[in-house]
Amino acid sequence: MKQLSILSLLLGFVWMSGCDKNNETGSVTSPQIRYIWPEEGTASTIVTIKGKNFSGVRTENIVQFNGTDAVVIEASAGELQVVSPEAGTSGPVTVSVGNASVTGPVFTYAAPPEEYTVKAYAGNGTAGSVDGALADIRLRSPEGVVIDAAGNLIITDRGNNRIRKITPAGIMSTVAGADAAGFADGPSGTARFRLPWRSAVDAAGNIIVADRDNHRIRKITPDGVVSTIAGTGTAGFVDGDKNTAQFNQPLDVAVDATGNIYVADNLNHRIRKIDPDGNVTTLAGDGTAAYADGTGAAAKLRNPSGITLDAEGNVLVADRLNHRIRKITPQGVVTTLAGEGISGFRDGDASLARFADPYGIAVDKNGNIIIADLNNAKIRKLSTDAKVSTIAGTNAGFTDGAGVIAQFRSPVDVCVDANGNIFVADLGNHCIRKISPIE
Repeated sequence: MKQLSILSLLLGFVWMSGCDKNNETGSVTSPQIRYIWPEEGTASTIVTIKGKNFSGVRTENIVQFNGTDAVVIEASAGELQVVSPEAGTSGPVTVSVGNASVTGPVFTYAAPPEEYTVKAYAGNGTAGSVDGALADIRLRSPEGVVIDAAGNLIITDRGNNRIRKITPAGIMSTVAGADAAGFADGPSGTARFRLPWRSAVDAAGNIIVADRDNHRIRKITPDGVVSTIAGTGTAGFVDGDKNTAQFNQPLDVAVDATGNIYVADNLNHRIRKIDPDGNVTTLAGDGTAAYADGTGAAAKLRNPSGITLDAEGNVLVADRLNHRIRKITPQGVVTTLAGEGISGFRDGDASLARFADPYGIAVDKNGNIIIADLNNAKIRKLSTDAKVSTIAGTNAGFTDGAGVIAQFRSPVDVCVDANGNIFVADLGNHCIRKISPIE
């Protein structure tokens, strides 16, 4: 018995010595993973794996992404740098050293970023007021863009006090208004606007106009007759019927399938609703320039400038001076979709993203929200998975080409056609730009 104990001790000493020796090379002590960064990326992303008990010899670390071998480019006992494999799929990261291995966090493969190209579509950067073929068109501070059911591009030509139309064949004409500012209802040639801001098109083909400095919401029928839907022409705040309701610089409008019109009422810091009978109510906001989510008057906005509707009938708002994108349900419940609330620029998770005066807004066929980020001179995208990315734009200027080098000067509004092309009202460049995805 005593001899067996001595033998056991000797064998234990030999095993411990072997373990100590193997620990020096990391071949027995199990590696450990504390975290990986980033946890999401495309193929060929450099991923840092933090932990311990890795081998300092690069080739002695076997790293796999969901079972597919990755290339290790740097190695130390506490950190590995690896390249996510081209053929890899989303799944756990495994590190093996010698005969020991550990499975760590999941790395998620993201789709490669979309690429876009930008080109001037209408106007050449020189302010003017000229109808005709695309090559001859002149605009002056175009403020709004929207596409109707026939594929016509409707332009709210703010500086010319006109509503213009470009057909799919590339011919521009004036729908209503004249270069002289004023107020007059009636036929196209005699109607007058005063700095019209944005427009929308209803199911009957009527163009609904936010006539900012007339403090009215106007309508242009398909045959060019202009009338006033609501507003007295005096800046103020009054809910009520179409003859008594007041707005204070309405900037944008959207129309739902049943004919309700939603208004971004800028200086009233509210979103208003006009029913088909012309009765005006407040959907959200209490008139205080502030920030709060909530329902109806409990919510607060700060100079809402752009609105659109999503497929579920929610009102999406570019809440300009809160530097956020908001959502309002038909019942008036306001939540925040994106934006930290600090003026700046940051892509990434929606809650941490930063905008600098988001000004115009649209929704594409996939439910992504496209944003004209005014003072960042960029066009941004809020995807359905709550990520913000930049589609196009660098700093203020005028450059066509790939989205990563393109320049805009005060992009104020966006709309998206059925093919995914984005049209931008590039106010400072007096033109309309077209952003197309690269196949």
